[in-house]
Amino acid sequence: MPHDLYRIDLSRAEWVKPCGGNSDDNGDEESCVLLAGSGGMVAIRDSKSPQAEPLRFTKAEMDAFVRFYARENGIVI
Repeated sequence: MPHDLYRIDLSRAEWVKPCGGNSDDNGDEESCVLLAGSGGMVAIRDSKSPQAEPLRFTKAEMDAFVRFYARENGIVI
């Protein structure tokens, strides 16, 4: 895996929406994140701004974040 995660080509990445696509009180779809994995990394972007450059993290960084968030919020994973 390259040291620079922003060199990984995501042009063919399959983006998934892990949330349910809830609607707000006006019936507008709430913003949600889109996730894609490629080459040992996880990319995250805003579903309402797919043209924006996604944030990129190593899988280890994302795992650490998820475990920290779960622990701090009493979520069992």
